[in-house]
Amino acid sequence: MVILELYQGDYQKDLVVFDSLEEGRAFVAQIPGYTLETEDGFEVEYVNPKHLPDYMEIVFNGNIIPLSRFSFEPEENVDIIWKEISNLSVKNDKVVEGATKVDAYVVNNDEVKAYIEAREINFRKAKAFLESKGYEVDRSYFGSEDGEAILYRKKGVKDWHFLCHLDPLFVEIEDVEGFVENIEESEEASK
Repeated sequence: MVILELYQGDYQKDLVVFDSLEEGRAFVAQIPGYTLETEDGFEVEYVNPKHLPDYMEIVFNGNIIPLSRFSFEPEENVDIIWKEISNLSVKNDKVVEGATKVDAYVVNNDEVKAYIEAREINFRKAKAFLESKGYEVDRSYFGSEDGEAILYRKKGVKDWHFLCHLDPLFVEIEDVEGFVENIEESEEASK
């Protein structure tokens, strides 16, 4: 299923839902000023509100959907966003389509479990390695724009040092100890 969202500046409206993108596009094609174009390999859809009448109704499968030019700023296009959503009323034996936010990053639903497990394994490796060298380790910045990060400091020292964010690149590191050692050595050399 897909949700049709109309988006313009601060205005966001989930308008209706369709069983398929094709069915949704058949609906939006009836809106005056609707445009579908390709930019840099991506499909972009929008409605130019200058083409909308004061009031109109689109009848789709017997449903009447009112539209008005008075709902939108006239000088800015209204973006059409398609949001895929799973219908849990339909039996299915797999992870639902879509993505899940993990800290500051979005991960495909079918990869979330492996991503989180790899992220935590790499964190524990980095923490154990740093602690074996006499450092204290802290996780900070959860919810920040760049996401959670690893900080470390020598025991008894006041200043913390930034190691790295727990981001998708961190998840892919195979030699965590080598990675941490390189950063630690670079930090020591810069003193």
